Amino acid sequence: MKVAIDQLNRLRDPIAENELSKAKNALKMSFLLEIENSSNRLEELARNFATHGNLTFAQFAEQVDAVSSEQINNAARRVLGGKPTMIVTGGAINMVPTITDVQRQLN
Repeated sequence: MKVAIDQLNRLRDPIAENELSKAKNALKMSFLLEIENSSNRLEELARNFATHGNLTFAQFAEQVDAVSSEQINNAARRVLGGKPTMIVTGGAINMVPTITDVQRQLN
């Protein structure tokens, strides 16, 4: 849990340009791999049409490339500034920190 919280908190820090570039390329590659299958391609096209009217891969790639470290940091601050939602399963539930502890660690 500590590692997850540390990683979430790091989203508030500026992201190195090379790391941001890697993440953008990974997202674009994931998208391309997902639409290799014709049924996935149809589903993705339908979702894009419903959401954006029409969105080509080139437009998607441009939008991904336009995202800045500052935008990610601002989004992380907004999301992590609220009350977290937690779902816990397993036998050692008493080992999990309380939601108050998690919220304190995310601030």
